[in-house]
Formats: sequence, structure tokens, C-alpha cells
Amino acid sequence: MAAHRALPLTGRTALITGGSRGVGAASALALGALGADVVITYRHDATAASAVVDQLRAAGAHASAVLADLAADQPGQDIVTASRAVHQEYDIVVVNAPAPFSRVPLAQLDPDDLGEKARIDTASLHRICLAFVPGMRQRRFGRVIVISSGSSWGPTAPGLAAHGVSKAAMEAYVRYAATELAGEGVTINALQLGMVVTDGSSSVPEQARKILTAATPGGRIAEPADIGKVVALLADPASEWISGAAIPVTGGMNYPLNLSAVLSAGR
Repeated sequence: MAAHRALPLTGRTALITGGSRGVGAASALALGALGADVVITYRHDATAASAVVDQLRAAGAHASAVLADLAADQPGQDIVTASRAVHQEYDIVVVNAPAPFSRVPLAQLDPDDLGEKARIDTASLHRICLAFVPGMRQRRFGRVIVISSGSSWGPTAPGLAAHGVSKAAMEAYVRYAATELAGEGVTINALQLGMVVTDGSSSVPEQARKILTAATPGGRIAEPADIGKVVALLADPASEWISGAAIPVTGGMNYPLNLSAVLSAGR
């Protein structure tokens, strides 16, 4: 009889910020399926967070949810403090929760709003890394996975200027952190997502969805589980030689498609 083989993340702890729905929830489920003990953070919806925890536990994973506000006085500190009430250290951190932003054209975007979006996203990422990467290095294993966006390449959908600028800054941070903070079995990478079917994309018009589907070599729009699988790939110990990268996870549409311009041209 063959010996039972442990799952690749058995004994590892994983923290997913904004893990109550969408990409965050799918990432939590994927990491739990690999054997990790999972903690998710949520800001508002305790019911949705509890449902994810229930799914994880039903699948045999240890799981918890903690209330934390990314944009508290010191961005990211609330996440660090709340998550440490469950585990003092984490082996895998998925930075998924974004700061809110104004969905307006760049010409109408308040300079302070633009700066605040980038400040919260980058400061919270830095604070989370400073909290958990040193312990990862001591254990000689760690993964920081930053959920970014193809909007960092340039204009995609209307009103995403603040989002794209902030994600580009986070990707720059990943490149610096891979050199200055990571190493010794610890990696940090970003995933550049295209459109994913989530609550956040529910307002995208059907015509735009058809254009995106036709332009995507994969032939469809991503589901959250598609992203969760890639998060699991990067969390796996076998991914150690991938670090400091911003990886398109788009089904092959690895360029910015300006939907505003395409839709206007079609009128």
C-alpha cells in the first residue's frame, strides 16, 4: 500500500486580505485545498466571510476570519494586528484587499484622492511585508502574492485611472522587495488580472463583455477560481525560482484593451 503523501502546504499558514468574496475567497479555498491553515480578513460582510470559512472547514482545512480595515490610521496595521490574534506568523500572504477609489475620468480625479489611493495600497503592502517577511526568512520559506491588474499597463475600463496608477506602484514595490526584502526561500510576485466575474465587475455592460470575450485567446472571461489556481501555483514550494515578477493572468490578452475607446468607435 502506497504511503500517504502530505499536501504541499501542510503545516503552513496563509493570510488572504479581502478574502470574503471573489478572487480573495477563491485564493483562500485554493490554498486550503493544498493543506494550508487559512486566515481571511474582511471589512464589512461577516456573513460572506463566515461562508468562506465554512467551505474551508468542510473541505478539511483549518480556517478563521478576522475583521480588519486596510485603510485604518496606519494602513495595513489593522490587518497585521487582527491576523496575529490567530497566528503570530504567516508563511503565505495574499495581498488582495484594495483601497477604495473614485471611479472618475483622470481629468475629474482629485489629486488628493489619487495620492490617497496609492498611499494606502503601497503603505499597507509595505507594512504587511515588514511584519511577516522577516519570519519567512528565518523559516526559509515564504510567499507574498500581490493581486494587481492589467490596468497597470494603461487605460482599460472607464474610471480606473486611480486603480491603475496604484497597481503600477505596487508592482514597482514587488520588484524592489524581491531584491531587498525577500530571498532565502522567500518570494514576492504580483498577478496582473484582466476582468474577472465578481461583484465588482457586475456593472460591466454586456457589449463590453462580448468584446472582452472575443479579444481573449482563452475564449472567455475569468472566474475567481482561475485566479485561485494561479495563487496556489505561486504558493507551492516548487515555485521558488519565480520572484520579483508581475505575471499576466489574463487568458492570453496581455495588453491593455481600452473599452471606452472601442465602444465609442463602434457607435
